[in-house]
Amino acid sequence: MLRLRLAEILEERGMTPYALVKAAGERIDMSQAYRLVRCRGRVRYLDTKLLDALCDVLGVEPGALLERTRGTAQRSAAKRARPARSRTPEPPR
Repeated sequence: MLRLRLAEILEERGMTPYALVKAAGERIDMSQAYRLVRCRGRVRYLDTKLLDALCDVLGVEPGALLERTRGTAQRSAAKRARPARSRTPEPPR
């Protein structure tokens, strides 16, 4: 699973989501910037135009913004691979 490091990078640079939006001009929406910071890096979808805008404003490559968290994908795959339990009760002995 990928994690967005936006909140950490903004904190390192002493920037707020508001400052990020102002520096980006029209390319990043205010509510979007605050939502990305509040989600603590957990995003399901990240538009490439947004990623490009974040990289331009922050002066970083996409690899600096994204971090791969190991183990999460493996646990999710293991959950999906488990056979479903039968919901019918066992007969009494």
